[in-house]
Amino acid sequence: MQADAGGSTLDRQVETPTDNNETQQANPDSVADGEYGDETAAWLARTIGGRLENSSIALSNDQYDQARSVLGDGYDRRLEQYVEVAGDTSSDTDDAAAREFEAARENQRNLTNEVQRYRQQYAAYQTARDRGNEREARITARAMERTASNISDRSRRLNRNFEQIENATSVDLSSGQSEINETTENITATQAEVREETLVGTTLTVQAIDSTASFSDPGTISGQIRTENGSVIADGAVELRIGNRTQTVQTDSDGTFETQYRPRSAGLGSQSVRVEYVPRADSVYLFDNATFTIGVQQVTPDVTGEIVPDTVGYGDRLDVSASVAVGAMGVGKIPVEFVMGDTVVARTTTGPNGTATAPVRVPASVNDGDRQVVARIPYERRAIAGVQSETPVVVVETQTDLSVSASRTDEGVLTRGHLQTAAGNPVSDRPVRIQVGDSVSEVVETNQNGSFQTVLVDLQANESITVIATYDEPSSNLGNATATAMLAAGSGGGNPPVGSDSENDLLIDTLVAILFGSDESPTAALGNGIIGYGLLPVVGGGMALTVVVASWFVVSRFNQSQDTDAAVPAEAADVSMTEPDPSADPSDVSSPTFEERVETHLDSGNYDAAAIVAYIAVHDTLAVENGIDEGTTHWELVQRSREHGLSDEWMADIETVVEAFETAAFAPTSVEPARAEAAVERARKIRSNGAP
Repeated sequence: MQADAGGSTLDRQVETPTDNNETQQANPDSVADGEYGDETAAWLARTIGGRLENSSIALSNDQYDQARSVLGDGYDRRLEQYVEVAGDTSSDTDDAAAREFEAARENQRNLTNEVQRYRQQYAAYQTARDRGNEREARITARAMERTASNISDRSRRLNRNFEQIENATSVDLSSGQSEINETTENITATQAEVREETLVGTTLTVQAIDSTASFSDPGTISGQIRTENGSVIADGAVELRIGNRTQTVQTDSDGTFETQYRPRSAGLGSQSVRVEYVPRADSVYLFDNATFTIGVQQVTPDVTGEIVPDTVGYGDRLDVSASVAVGAMGVGKIPVEFVMGDTVVARTTTGPNGTATAPVRVPASVNDGDRQVVARIPYERRAIAGVQSETPVVVVETQTDLSVSASRTDEGVLTRGHLQTAAGNPVSDRPVRIQVGDSVSEVVETNQNGSFQTVLVDLQANESITVIATYDEPSSNLGNATATAMLAAGSGGGNPPVGSDSENDLLIDTLVAILFGSDESPTAALGNGIIGYGLLPVVGGGMALTVVVASWFVVSRFNQSQDTDAAVPAEAADVSMTEPDPSADPSDVSSPTFEERVETHLDSGNYDAAAIVAYIAVHDTLAVENGIDEGTTHWELVQRSREHGLSDEWMADIETVVEAFETAAFAPTSVEPARAEAAVERARKIRSNGAP
């Protein structure tokens, strides 16, 4: 056994590159019209490359904080300068190198985190074995399998980054590559020994007995699980994940099992279906997977909707439900959307009996009068057909009250106001038109508290003027309202307030909407339509806390920026490091990455949080790669991805992540460990390869 689990006993370092060209350290902002651009780009490339190599060396010496810190703000500053200078150089390869430098930083950071995690796991594994706790040793060894696999994958990506950088620049990163490869090889060898002494490899074989399958007429599949020594796992219950669903099957005396494949979300026609053997966390057996091919046929279900009550107004609670069945059998674990007008008011998933329920709040965007609540399955060309039902509902008009105040400031006319119902409930996210005098007008939107604030140009500063606020939205169940305020000639003065509560609320609302997506407002972002921040706990304490803390941080920083403009410190020289620098800026330590977050959640058993982080990563990747709107919700993301022509394999990966997220965010029970791990693996694959 290698006691250091891939560590090194030597302290090594590389020097920050220098040469005698005086133009190497020219400030990119002062290099005009590409003057000395090529020389400056070359110096910056060597400087950034030196930081990458320093990080690799620190990692090989188990100096994890240092390995991360040299890739912090100092690296970012040099990379920003390189990107700026690269745009003015005579070489097109500099732009490509900039992208590789950025990717290398992320891969190096993630590799550092994974290596540190592996060595911590290895120490825990040794402790468990020393104490004779074989069960704990197996659990830890299985976690180490996942971490070692992540390290190998991240190392391959980082080596590709280094090779691309060397091809595009004059930077030699061979020393860094050697350190990375040595670290990876040592961990791979260590894990092989752990596997040999604690775990048993398996081989899964599976085949379809029937040529076709549908929900009403499932296809039969059979298979067998053998261990690496040729014996079978006989007369026992084993867990399989078939497509996107997990089921328990029983093996017979020769290790053979049979089960049914009942497709729901699978595409139509010939499909290659993945089957995974999922051992228990404390099992001695290792995971394996195989595929079978079968023709998927479509079935049209019956969808029946119900609502309570049948007459509602703005903000009223409306309980909606739908039953999805094929014959007498309920169709479980499929998505259902509830729609009023053009607004999706709730998204949820059917339970085992095929029933989906959700409490929603009536949005302002639905016209008053006789309307329909639509319950629909958002599928196209799937094993379960996309159908819908309509249930009538009466939406009554709700009267509103509008208030406005105005004062003159150095910037113009500061206008504040509030929109609420006649009963005193705030009306959020609605447009209010502000008219100042005869010629200046602007449309503002109410925030979460129903408040609005804006500053308009004062073209009649020496005259008395009337400020008119009007709410008049044609497509709404809210009644119209108007309010006025008078400004005397030359009245008011002073600076408008900044960092007000309304601004902070609006900023937090925006952050929530960006993170979760919204059809109309942040309050509907998770699909339950509940007004205000009441929806956040649905996600789970950890995720809700993340949103609140992130929002608080940005709001706090926003307010501070209004008070002072801090001077930018002079650029410090880059230095080589092999020991932590006590004077280093704490901001050089990067925030948790995707890999850090998902591994932390998986290791701690917080599978809901892992599934949510996986979804957010996939959502962001697809939004960038395919130009999908960032506000797209999870099932809309699936639909948009299919419209972009992604392959069935890619769609299956995306759906795995989306379905795990939906369970984590909305279901009363937590995500199964195997589903969360599968979602994380699919997210890694999508992030690694990008959407085709």
